[in-house]
Amino acid sequence: MTRHTAQPEMAATPAPGGGAARPRLSLADLRWRAAPVAVPWAVALAMLVVSVSLYPATVHYGGLATLTPLLGVLVIASLGQSLVIGTGGIDLSVSSVITVVGVVFVMEAGPKGGSTTLGLVYALLIGLACGVTNGLLVEYLRLSPLVTTLATGQVMAGLASIWYGNGTNGLTVPASWKNLTGNTLAGGVSYVLVIAVASAVVLSIVLSHTAVGRRLTVASTSPRAAGYQGIRARRYRAATYVLASALYALAGVLFVGDIGTSTLSLGDVYQLSTIVAVVLGGAALSGGKLHPAATVAGALFLSLINNDVAASGIAPGTQSVLQGAVLVLAMAATTTGALRGLRRRRLRAALASPAPPSADPQAPGPPAAPASSTSTPGSPPGNTPRHGRTTAQPPDG
Repeated sequence: MTRHTAQPEMAATPAPGGGAARPRLSLADLRWRAAPVAVPWAVALAMLVVSVSLYPATVHYGGLATLTPLLGVLVIASLGQSLVIGTGGIDLSVSSVITVVGVVFVMEAGPKGGSTTLGLVYALLIGLACGVTNGLLVEYLRLSPLVTTLATGQVMAGLASIWYGNGTNGLTVPASWKNLTGNTLAGGVSYVLVIAVASAVVLSIVLSHTAVGRRLTVASTSPRAAGYQGIRARRYRAATYVLASALYALAGVLFVGDIGTSTLSLGDVYQLSTIVAVVLGGAALSGGKLHPAATVAGALFLSLINNDVAASGIAPGTQSVLQGAVLVLAMAATTTGALRGLRRRRLRAALASPAPPSADPQAPGPPAAPASSTSTPGSPPGNTPRHGRTTAQPPDG
């Protein structure tokens, strides 16, 4: 028997001009749609209130000028990580891509007479090359995303070390790029955060309101269903690694512009923090629908924790301890919530499905057929035919 889960009901409202009635979202449907984004933002805003209460300078000009560029870089890198996690994979090359992109950009744009444009182009190309490699190996050769991205990350880290040792360690970013990424708005909000928010908005619009985005969502969440609809799921899933690496490259050039120079540890802090931010946004590591706004909330929560730890003067290693603890707690909360939701859906399905008719034990059954009607003429009693065939009795004696 097929069971159907109960969906939020939508009331119909008459269309203007007497046309067909259009469905109106009910309160339950609005709550069902808004919960994946509202809950992470409620937690992030609560953390913001706590941070401002403990350290009021967080929302002053100097505090925002320090916090917002790091938050913007984390948002952009986490958006890329969320694309990969949405497919059920994981990308451990993020830190190495950010590092090698910063080195390449400074190597091309830093010397006297260097070109910022060429630095941006080369940085983007090397990021895309890493993404294409990851996508081909994971989706077309069916390799493990964990091992594949870790290996490609090691290759990128090796390249960064080679180029950094060839003179890049003494170079700085051009003043024009430093002014762009280091400047802030009137209230102290960095342009890097503005670019990050714009990236999240664009990604949300593409995923929710374009055919490409909807195909990407279907290919990420259910490749088999995408195949039934004629969608080349493997191609779309491989494209998530490419787009993710492009976002890592953007984060790298913005980050190196903010700090002014490149180092071999430029992207190390984003190896785990991007995963934590995505999970804090309510995403499951097994894959699922993407909510860029929720990822932004997760990045905000994590940035506030790191900022509070730095302001308190605790040892720097405490940040790693807190990130690991937050990741475990967020995964436990996500898993618990998913299990509760599954139980509720099963309960609704059981209540919504019609009960099978119960048999009355006192009801008279069909009349029993006489033994003679099933026996063949001349056969002894009990020698009844089976499926139209008469069974032979062994001869006596």
